[in-house]
Parts: sequence; structure tokens; C-alpha cells
Amino acid sequence: MKVIAYLTALASISTCAAFSPSLSTRTSLALHSEAPMPIGGPPVPSSKPFELFPEKYDSVLNRIEGGGTVKTCRLPENAQRVIYKVESFGRPLKGEIKLWYGPIREVHTLKFNTEHGQNYPVEAVLKFKPQNGATLKCMTSKDPNCPMKVSITVPTPEQDKALAKNTENLWYSAEDEIEKKLIQGGSTDGGAGAWVYWNIPDHVESVQMIVWSIDTGKKSFKADIECLRGPNNQMQKYFLQCGGGSQPYHAVFQTPGQGWVIRVNNGKFVEDGKVQMVVMPYKEKKVANANALDWN
Repeated sequence: MKVIAYLTALASISTCAAFSPSLSTRTSLALHSEAPMPIGGPPVPSSKPFELFPEKYDSVLNRIEGGGTVKTCRLPENAQRVIYKVESFGRPLKGEIKLWYGPIREVHTLKFNTEHGQNYPVEAVLKFKPQNGATLKCMTSKDPNCPMKVSITVPTPEQDKALAKNTENLWYSAEDEIEKKLIQGGSTDGGAGAWVYWNIPDHVESVQMIVWSIDTGKKSFKADIECLRGPNNQMQKYFLQCGGGSQPYHAVFQTPGQGWVIRVNNGKFVEDGKVQMVVMPYKEKKVANANALDWN
């Protein structure tokens, strides 16, 4: 009996030592897709997440009228990151953001179409090589009833270093095949590239996506990104294209409530179209204690 008691205690100590470090760090998608859900909900990280979009940026939102209106913003010569946020006045949000080097070279495109521009704004950090004449172009849809508000901020050198460190830490800490996934391109005959999915836990209010080709040849990328709630119910739809895959693209998507799925399709060819993407929680809500049985 003493031997059995000793082995039982030793097994208990080993189990705690194996799992304690992972639960004390940030919550990952793997915790909810691989492990059984404990009663009372998953643990919530105690540390405050890195804030990509401080509230002060909301005070400098500029209105752009609908009907295909174009506004441009000339970026400083030494700038290598720009933070942009786009939302609407409660109507659907449709438009596009582009980064130009000079009059003809387009190096970044984001086309967006969301069901509600306040509930599902566009929030992103765009990294690019410093270039004289870099210009960010914002354009609304042809619908005159869909104006939008845009905030464009160039971070200070200190903020830029903090953003770079945060992106790298998230990228290299992401769990392969669960949070970080490799997406293959399509055939040269016109076949579609690979589709990948991330199922979002119910308590995750928003997710962050990092798109980077640093480990897959540093090639450009092109992808269709969909935020679904229910079978093929596209609440948010994006088309993303970047000319330099060595520059990370970091965006946040709102996913409040239940049933969210992130679906991505690679739009490039198989020869040079490999790209990696990371999807992980950004902001989470605390889950109240619940009984083992939840009756409707």
C-alpha cells in the first residue's frame, strides 16, 4: 500500500510539473482544441496583452465620403511601419487601402467588406521598407451611402521597436499546425490554392493574424481571408496582397460570441506561393463558473 501511495503521489507531482508552465502563459488555440474544457471555462491570462491600437488613435479618425472617394496620406521618408484603423458609422464597411512607392508601384493592397463597420472595424499594422514617396491611399466603395472613418498613425522609433518585438515574439511562440499554419499555392492551370481553417473559442473576443513569408522564401503573398459565423456566413471578408513577404503584416479581427471560424485561401501559384499565417487570441473575456450541465 505504501508503494502504491508513493507512486500515486509521484505521478501527481509529475503531471503538475508538466502542465503548469503552459497554463501560466498566454492562452492559445491549442488549449481549447486539444485539451478537454475544464468546468468553469478556460484560464484567462493575468497579464494585459500588448495594445496594438491605443484608444488615442480613435480621436483622429477622418471621415471619407462614399461613392469611390479617394484620400491619400504621404508617409515620412524614414517611416517603416504604419498603423491604420478603418470603421464606419454603423453601416457596412466597404473599401480598400493601398501602399504606393511613387506613381505606379503598388506594394500593398487590402480590400475589405464587413457587415458592420463599428462592430467589425479594420485594424492593422503594416510593415514596409523605408522609401521616399511612400503614400497610403484610402478609397471607399462606389456606394454613396457607405462613408468611412480612417485613422493613420506612424509610430515613433520607440513604438516601432516595441511593435517589432511583439510581432516577433508572437510569431516564434505560435504553435505549429494549430496557431501557425503553412498554406500552399495553387496550380499554374488556374486551380485554387489550399484552404486552411482556425476554429475560434467562444470566449475569444478578437483574434490577431500575422502573415509573414520569412521562413518560406520571403516571397510576396496573396490571400482571401474570411471571418465566418456559421456555415458560409461571411461577416467579414478581406483580400490581402503584399509585394514583400519579408515584411510582416499584423491585423486584428473582432470575433465576439460563438461560432467563429477564420478561413483563408492562398491565391498564388504552387511554385512561389507558400506563405505562413498565425492566428491566435488577442483579447479574451472571463468565463463565469458554470455547472457541468447547462440546460436551455
